[in-house]
Amino acid sequence: MIEISFLVIYWISGNVKYERNVEAVRSISSGYLTDIANREAMTIQATLGSVEGLVRLYALDSGEALATPYLPPATERARYALNAQGVFHTLRGGDETASFYSGIVPIGPRQIDKVWRTARLDHTMRRIKQASPLVRQVYLNTWDSYNRIYPYFDVLGQYAPGMNIPSYNFYYEADAQHNPSRKVVWTDAYVDPAGGGWMVSAIAPVYGPERMEAVVGIDLTVDTILQRILKINLPWHGYAMLVGRDGSILALPAAGERDFGLKELKVHHYDEAIRHDTFKPEQFNVYKRPELQALAQALRANRPGVTHVRLSGRDMVASSALVQGPNWRLVVLAPADDILTDANALRDRLRNVGLAMLGILVVFYAVFFAFLSLRARQMSQRVAAPLKDIETLMERIGEGAYDQVAPRFGVTEIDTVSERLVAMGAQLGAAYRRIVHQEGEMRRALESERRITTGQRRFINILSHEFRTPLTVIDSCGQILRRRAGRLTEEAVTERADMVRDAAARIENVMKGALQLVQLEEGGIRRVLTTVPLAALVRDAVLAAGQARAGIAIDSADCTAAATMQADAAMLRSALAAIIENACKYSHEGGRVSVHSSTAAGDQGCIIVRDTGIGIAPADLPLVRERFYRGSNSTAVPGAGTGLFLATTLIEAHGGSLLIESAPGQGTTVTVLLPLAPAATGHLPEAA
Repeated sequence: MIEISFLVIYWISGNVKYERNVEAVRSISSGYLTDIANREAMTIQATLGSVEGLVRLYALDSGEALATPYLPPATERARYALNAQGVFHTLRGGDETASFYSGIVPIGPRQIDKVWRTARLDHTMRRIKQASPLVRQVYLNTWDSYNRIYPYFDVLGQYAPGMNIPSYNFYYEADAQHNPSRKVVWTDAYVDPAGGGWMVSAIAPVYGPERMEAVVGIDLTVDTILQRILKINLPWHGYAMLVGRDGSILALPAAGERDFGLKELKVHHYDEAIRHDTFKPEQFNVYKRPELQALAQALRANRPGVTHVRLSGRDMVASSALVQGPNWRLVVLAPADDILTDANALRDRLRNVGLAMLGILVVFYAVFFAFLSLRARQMSQRVAAPLKDIETLMERIGEGAYDQVAPRFGVTEIDTVSERLVAMGAQLGAAYRRIVHQEGEMRRALESERRITTGQRRFINILSHEFRTPLTVIDSCGQILRRRAGRLTEEAVTERADMVRDAAARIENVMKGALQLVQLEEGGIRRVLTTVPLAALVRDAVLAAGQARAGIAIDSADCTAAATMQADAAMLRSALAAIIENACKYSHEGGRVSVHSSTAAGDQGCIIVRDTGIGIAPADLPLVRERFYRGSNSTAVPGAGTGLFLATTLIEAHGGSLLIESAPGQGTTVTVLLPLAPAATGHLPEAA
């Protein structure tokens, strides 16, 4: 995108000095780096926001558990022991939590009762771990140095007896002194005493009537955060890093290790138990390195724009954006020389590039048990054995086996209790299944709302991005016409007028695509069926997409001379043209796009569009047909993210289907299947 914008400006201003063009590239690239930093910071902020939501929910459950007496099953209680050092701890685990009462406060009945109460949180902790791939550990720490953590590990082998948990940053940073607002806060990077290596934690306080009772937290490893940074696709051999609120570098990719003279700390070798806070060394702190003072001042002042800094003998351009919540800073760096190298290369290729380059950017969430107990006490001497069976039956139902068969004992009262107990179990099972179903429906509704909100945010970002280039072209032409109106020839004025019209047409095409999407979703587009030869449909689509990108060859082969179908020809032609244009747009110059049509089994027409372009990442492949979604490797390719969504919607409305196969760097194959069986002429059902 930046290369194309610079090419257009330089081509228009052929008599302007090269130094002025270099300055223009610097200005545009600075804005682009700032835009990337802000956009990726918002993405990281949204990701961390989901973790903060889980912490808030976990804090509420923890407060309720600490305030509510509870006696766990005997199998759970059997997992604990008090050793000679006064440590109350778990003996075994599996898919269970681990517990460690350090003994700094003597262990008595009140402390053990607290352990039993927190046993109710195990289900919540497992679900939180399963809910997000970012989560490494979920834990609860109390004021008297009790730790409950999931997943399970050998606590005696990792923790030291007498460990004072409130002295660690993952506890005290949530207390009243450091966190008077009682909100979710994020720690700086530290070595996890539980053996997880380098961590950052989202923590929240849990208050009782008299004091802060505990701190709950969710751990993310530094390696997890680094993997998110590595997914950011930047031009000019640039890279991104994440800086904590104290200036410590939280995540630094391999590309930055050479420039900063560091080796990212992702693991920690535990030669002995961690007895105090261990933070990243000072060389990882931007604020404490003299050569980074310019960058440090920009981060402290939250200054927008770019900063120039020298690293490993290279001049680097840096731009930063604030990640709300943890107040981290996402810093994007790129070598200044690489930016100007692109400008020089574009200057050398200018004479070989024409106006065709401007056309590239087109068309993108317990009453019954009391009664049973009373009846059991009255009959205990006479029916002890049957009551034992009744107790076993109740335990099965309590464990979730709701569907049982009522045993018969020959005693009317006990038989009645048995039958009613089984009936109640069935009702509980039905109620539980209804709750699970309702929970699923609510989750799907929330996911739908989240996807709609995400789509709207994408649309706003893409629309802003897509308007910037044509508006720059219009503004540049206007400046040239104003400054040099008296010296321009009629041919030069005509050329600039054509460029202004092309830029305006580009804006109109983006808006037309968005308007078509809105009309389609609201049922504003009527589709009328006619008999359409499949071969003619493919031929017209290829012709319509033929100017998608200069330097891309489009091959077309047809084996369906006699095949016809009932369809809206204009809409299917638009859908196929969008697919072919996509193939051209994401192909390198000199690439090739092939379009092949044939008939498939089951009376279907098959149209295959295959390109040699940049391909689609596996993580993006399930999402590329969503509205306004753009792949992670498409940063430098213009677009609004509506083409494949509209194509899929129109093809499915005709009873067809669209399949996509792709791999990064190996091109993309799109297969369209359409029914050839005739249908009555009329209107198709409106799209949902």
